[in-house]
Amino acid sequence: MITRKKFLALSSLGAVSLLFPNFFFSKPLKIPKKTDVSAMLREAASLRKNWKYTEASQLYYDILKVAPGEVRAYDGLRRILLSSYDQQGVITLLQKAVDSNPENVDIKQRLYREYFNAALGNKKIAKTLGIEGRLLENVQQNYKSFLNGHSNVNNVNDQLKKISNYVQWNVDIDKPHTNIPLKKYRKAKYQENKNRFKKFSTEELNKKLDTLLSKPNPHSRRAHIRELYELTLKGHRKEKRSDIALELALNYNKTINNQDPLFIKYIRDLSRYQKKYEVLINLETQNHKIRNTFWSGLALFDAYFRKMENDNTPVHPEMTTLMTFLKEETLSPGKKFEYSTRQIKLDLSTGQLEAAKIKILEQSRNMYGISNTHSIDRINVLAATYYAKTGNDEGKKKIVKIVVNPKSYLEDPDSLAKSLALMNMNRDSSKIVHFQNLQKLIDKL
Repeated sequence: MITRKKFLALSSLGAVSLLFPNFFFSKPLKIPKKTDVSAMLREAASLRKNWKYTEASQLYYDILKVAPGEVRAYDGLRRILLSSYDQQGVITLLQKAVDSNPENVDIKQRLYREYFNAALGNKKIAKTLGIEGRLLENVQQNYKSFLNGHSNVNNVNDQLKKISNYVQWNVDIDKPHTNIPLKKYRKAKYQENKNRFKKFSTEELNKKLDTLLSKPNPHSRRAHIRELYELTLKGHRKEKRSDIALELALNYNKTINNQDPLFIKYIRDLSRYQKKYEVLINLETQNHKIRNTFWSGLALFDAYFRKMENDNTPVHPEMTTLMTFLKEETLSPGKKFEYSTRQIKLDLSTGQLEAAKIKILEQSRNMYGISNTHSIDRINVLAATYYAKTGNDEGKKKIVKIVVNPKSYLEDPDSLAKSLALMNMNRDSSKIVHFQNLQKLIDKL
């Protein structure tokens, strides 16, 4: 049995193995023949991202033998340690790094930042550092001393000002959710960060994005790249340049992240608006290959359906394949409803009006007693479409009347009108906007 004492011992041993690999390897570390540090860093990062922490750690130490002050190697080791929440190991690593590289400004800053994080978050670690008094005050003093010798280092003044405020506000002592000065500061910083690009024009944002994309190692700037893409895209949309906005969204999807839901939504919205249904089909095909779910298949079917209706073309063979796929995946009532509505739409578009009517009657009966306005109105619109396709203009106009006063149509001789009345009996009518939207959709038919 592994006792708590043994578990802690093994955990400590694991941390030591990452910090001091020679302790575990019988063979001494060898400096590799290749001395391209950037290439070695890329290889180590790739190993780390694939959870091969032992190999990555070994390579980072090989890099430090070639370039003892290489901060990026220490950053990599830090990430490996933090993957197992070993903040103590990170501090120990950086303390030894400062001892070995006393003139390295970047490593010192990283050590002080870890002290700062420990002072605010991990009180147990703060106690193990052997620093008397408040750790946050010690960090403040370190930054003051650091500033005396390195006044030209970026952001040190700002960092010292922040730490001094934190000391004054007792951020390391009081609970953050009751600390009024801290809450005001964080709110102000959030707004400042949110609005930092507000003064720039769309053209200026475009230039900033191009500059950022031209820099090496774009993966490390991914969050910043995404933000600038989004802001630039929004600018083009606001200025009615939806074609450029769509091009930007597609470029982001292709070169940065093809699974980002926000940019997938942008491509969907913009391609529908511009009626570029081939673009929409390509997007949904890619998305369905990645996800292969009911919902991704449904989105791809809808893309084909939009193109079919817009171009007035026959049913694409892929739509038949997708309907078979969707039918096999209808394991819940919600999915069955979506599948049923697509069957009805397909029948209406291909002139199979009697088949569509039968399906509308069946679906409306399945919905007796429900109150969900969105679902009910989707069937109401399909029924109105049926009436419009059959040339029954009175039947189409009657739909809204049924929704407003379903009791009046419970004995209607038209079986479809009667079934719709029963379906609408419990419809949630609390929001007038739902009636307005329904009327607009029917008027378009």
